[in-house]
Amino acid sequence: MIPLKWITHIALAFFLVKVVEIALMVDLLDSYWAYAIVSLFAVLPDFDYLVGIKHRTWTHTLWFTLIALILLPFSWKLALIGWISILSHLFGDMMTHSGVKLLYPYKMTVFYLVPPRWRFRVGSSAEFMVLGLLIVGSILIGSISAQSDVEKLFELSKDHVVAVSLSTFENGAVHNYENIEIVWTDGKSELGFIQNGKLKIIEKDQILSTNILKAERTDKTANSIFVRVKDLRKAIWRHRIITGYEDDGVAFKFSGTGLDLYLKLNGKKLEKEGKGDYIIKVWYYEAR
Repeated sequence: MIPLKWITHIALAFFLVKVVEIALMVDLLDSYWAYAIVSLFAVLPDFDYLVGIKHRTWTHTLWFTLIALILLPFSWKLALIGWISILSHLFGDMMTHSGVKLLYPYKMTVFYLVPPRWRFRVGSSAEFMVLGLLIVGSILIGSISAQSDVEKLFELSKDHVVAVSLSTFENGAVHNYENIEIVWTDGKSELGFIQNGKLKIIEKDQILSTNILKAERTDKTANSIFVRVKDLRKAIWRHRIITGYEDDGVAFKFSGTGLDLYLKLNGKKLEKEGKGDYIIKVWYYEAR
């Protein structure tokens, strides 16, 4: 019996992993190891040919899927994608006329995933049609996943400092930012990260792609303090996000670092005029 084409098994595994990524809002394929595990574990049950085990017996059972758990000490993500990939192999074989004995050797019942008229013969044109559908589906789900990553980034940024790599389209050109920390969001359409001591804001529709590297929960509850305008240019204020300030009894909303506010208030001019000690009240939280 010729096994289902390995390329079909691998395509199905990648498709299901991407579905799980979207469902759980988590990045699974975030390393070369992840891609290697998907490819290997998607075809691992068919290694029964290499070790002389009867095909679709021991290596095509639910017990065999537990082998993915050996990856847990290294990474729960690798264990999860390994488990999904082995299961995808069984799902693929359960769509063929031969089916799979999932409970072998305790029960010899053959399990199928689809009705008889939808089952296909291995190596037939129907299998290649399934492969084509998987490829098209993966492309479509890839675009959905990209959008999902952006939504996930906005959601995480509400109460986390999120390290990401971003590709954006700004002023007619593509810009790439590697390993930056998103420290501010309006929760709807804008994200911000600190660049040269100032808050750089990126709009959602400018984001072409994103890769979330890590997320650390942070307290974004604003503290209040009175500060001299000239002190806003100090290094400590370049890593604090000001959410508002009060000047002469009037409160203003603001989003930016201390340096941003210093520039807005024309602090350099105030210092030249001898008013650098002018005191205002600000609300802020630590960006890191």
